[in-house]
Amino acid sequence: MVKVTLSNISHSYDGGKTWAVTDINLVFESGRQYALLGPSGCGKTTLLKIICGLIKPTVGKVYFEDIDVTDYPPEKRNVAIVFQFPVVYRMTVLENLMFPLLNIDIPKSEKIKKAKEVASLLKIDNLLDEPAHRLGPADRQRVAIGRALVRNVGIVLLDEPMSSIEPDRKHEIKKLLLDIGRGLKKTMVFVTHDQTEALTFGEKIAVMSPNGRLLQFGTFDEIYHRPTCEFVGFFIGFPGMNIIEARIENDIVDFGPFKMRVKKSGLSSTTARPIKVGIRPEHVKVSVEKREGYIPFKVAYVEDLGRGRSVIHLQNENVFIKAMYENELHVGTNVWINLPEEYINFFNEKGERIG
Repeated sequence: MVKVTLSNISHSYDGGKTWAVTDINLVFESGRQYALLGPSGCGKTTLLKIICGLIKPTVGKVYFEDIDVTDYPPEKRNVAIVFQFPVVYRMTVLENLMFPLLNIDIPKSEKIKKAKEVASLLKIDNLLDEPAHRLGPADRQRVAIGRALVRNVGIVLLDEPMSSIEPDRKHEIKKLLLDIGRGLKKTMVFVTHDQTEALTFGEKIAVMSPNGRLLQFGTFDEIYHRPTCEFVGFFIGFPGMNIIEARIENDIVDFGPFKMRVKKSGLSSTTARPIKVGIRPEHVKVSVEKREGYIPFKVAYVEDLGRGRSVIHLQNENVFIKAMYENELHVGTNVWINLPEEYINFFNEKGERIG
């Protein structure tokens, strides 16, 4: 088990013209599981390569425990990485699992024993004599994971390991990785653009922006209910958080066609200023009858999610809001909505959280 610290990490592949990641500060505690979540091209894989030593960061330091390993080559870091597409050799499964042990000075019988123990853990001990390259994607990925574990490494990095797996077998790999992480107590970092995978795997999640910056690091509950910025609010959740432009003066939020009073201290301003109001669709209250304190809207579009649930897109002049609804509604129907303040997130004009 190894604690990993990324200190002020920035990296450029073109001499500083553009930056893949910028000013990343993260601590992955020993023996815990983490997820790096963000859209394609946000620098997630770059960070994995920096941790395992395939890339030296342009700026910043990498520490394992309290040791500066920034200049250490990959072979001195005792880190294993599992890639997006399963990488196996044209050998049997047993030979693949033994391959990382070739240069370790232990008896061959011990190497076979270790390989078989890992195969049993991964439930591929019935495939040991099979050519690994002829297996299906899910079983090839199990072999690749096995090669990562057989050396008894302190850190395991997983770069979108589910993306090439047959859909009906993804749950097997998810459960497998969860069991391994909990059972072996290894420090594991899981890269994904899928928030469901991040929620399943990561005890804490680091959310990256499209331009390679760390936006928020916390539990899924923290990120979901108190996003630090507009991007995190919209990126996390399905559908994403409603983000509505408005203005605030004193304690009145003016959306244009309607207004609402807020009680949150420190938010009001004696001078009118622009803000953004965020609320998740499942927190928007919808009534098909006029109610006191509710705002009139019209159904503009309906997304049927099945099982009687829908995402309804509502409009009041230039204000659009999504809401979850469990009964049938038709386009053009008049409804009334309420935005409970306890579920509202407020952001400034730049999209940064202010309340």
